[in-house]
Amino acid sequence: MSRLPVESDAEHEAALKNLSCPHLGSKGCQVYTERPLICRLFGTTPRLACPNGNRLEAMVDPSSLERQIQRFFVETRHVLV
Repeated sequence: MSRLPVESDAEHEAALKNLSCPHLGSKGCQVYTERPLICRLFGTTPRLACPNGNRLEAMVDPSSLERQIQRFFVETRHVLV
């Protein structure tokens, strides 16, 4: 997160209002190579499903890996941008 460009409070508010991301531009993610873990995992498990219905051919096995991901979020207090 520390490597991401700093966005203004107004940009964050606008993104949250639209259920979007302040780093999402007209051509997609503007910080793709530095994106946070939540972005890397988005759409890969049932609990992190894409609200637009997009999904992988095969979701990550929820019986093991998803529990590890959720535990990691709790332990590191990982939050959305």
